[in-house]
Amino acid sequence: MKKVNLLLAAVVAASVSAPALADYTPNAYFNGYMRAGVGVDKNGKFNGNDGLAHKVGRLGNESNLYGEIGLGADVAKVDDTVWTVNSMLAVQESGTNSYTNLNGENNNRIALRQFNVEVKGLFESDKDAKLWVGKKYVQREDIHINDWYYYDISGTGAGIENVSLGSGKWSFAYVQNADNKHVFDTRYSFPLWDGASFQIGNAYAQMIRQNENDKQANGNMLTLEFTQGFNGGWNKTVFQWKTGNQCGNQNGTAWGANDGNEYDLYNFGETTLGGDLHLFHVVDYAYKKFESDDKSKVWRVVLRPWYKLTKMTRVYAELGAYGEHNEKATGEKSRDRLQKVTLAYAITPDAGSMWSRPEIRFFATWLHGTDSDITYTGIKHAKDFDLEGRGTGYRDGTTDIQVGVQAEAWW
Repeated sequence: MKKVNLLLAAVVAASVSAPALADYTPNAYFNGYMRAGVGVDKNGKFNGNDGLAHKVGRLGNESNLYGEIGLGADVAKVDDTVWTVNSMLAVQESGTNSYTNLNGENNNRIALRQFNVEVKGLFESDKDAKLWVGKKYVQREDIHINDWYYYDISGTGAGIENVSLGSGKWSFAYVQNADNKHVFDTRYSFPLWDGASFQIGNAYAQMIRQNENDKQANGNMLTLEFTQGFNGGWNKTVFQWKTGNQCGNQNGTAWGANDGNEYDLYNFGETTLGGDLHLFHVVDYAYKKFESDDKSKVWRVVLRPWYKLTKMTRVYAELGAYGEHNEKATGEKSRDRLQKVTLAYAITPDAGSMWSRPEIRFFATWLHGTDSDITYTGIKHAKDFDLEGRGTGYRDGTTDIQVGVQAEAWW
């Protein structure tokens, strides 16, 4: 904690002294995100599997310690322009010791997630437009309850955002988010009618061949988004078409089918069911067909109803179901199924808002994982086959009960 305090003090001190020439008193920013969880399953093992969050919802499933610490400051103001420096470190710890895990290994990771300069107000005719250069979260778009970034090209690059064009706003970014990949992203969002908007986005990834014998495998992702205010909340429908190799995923590295096509459809949002009863939902479907004629179908449904009890308390239920079907061109097939029910009691500053944080949750989770008797690569799955190494609650035809406590905050 001393290192964080010293870093914050250094940023503030530098921002106060350096911009004095511009006759400007700077604003310092401190923002971030954290989550932590602990608990046990019915066999006395540590609970949690962060990978399950993407499939059946994050409530009661994320157990590691993860945090992002953002420090920044407006360092200069000249006429109507504001110059800002942003930085962010991310920390992750999956062991139980502050420095090492149970095997005596250092299991802590620190990453530089953002470090950039941006200037707003540079264009006389468009004061809302922003120019940036550096490492940046580039207009990431996610589905919160299953911790999934469906549009994320973040990396080191340069771009311009919120340029007025017609009735809407246009943005463009060039990003290097891998050693051998250039990404060019453009987006245009515009209002349709009161409470409704539409966005068109396209990201093109150009792969750089490491040697002359490598195949030139580029990729492209087209995204269409429709957002509508709905019954005290909102609803969003997203369609994505992805083609080629290494187009990108939620980590900005590999969406889309490898030398093939992928089609994704998402519908998610929040609504008021009546009084203090609310619902957040996610329904999505993905179809992939590879150049080899291998096929994959994936679907998931996550429902999170919640009810406000008092000013600072509420109860949750999260119900999730996931299915995946893979078929090789040779006729070999595999299937994956997973279901989950989580009940939780939560304490938060404003229990009437879905997005109120910090939040402390006490939860109990039931998990059921199956893998049907279909052969894959000629091998029949045994009853104790551990799909993807996921561990308890994810084995063929078994169930698991987990209890624990979580904390989540953003600021």
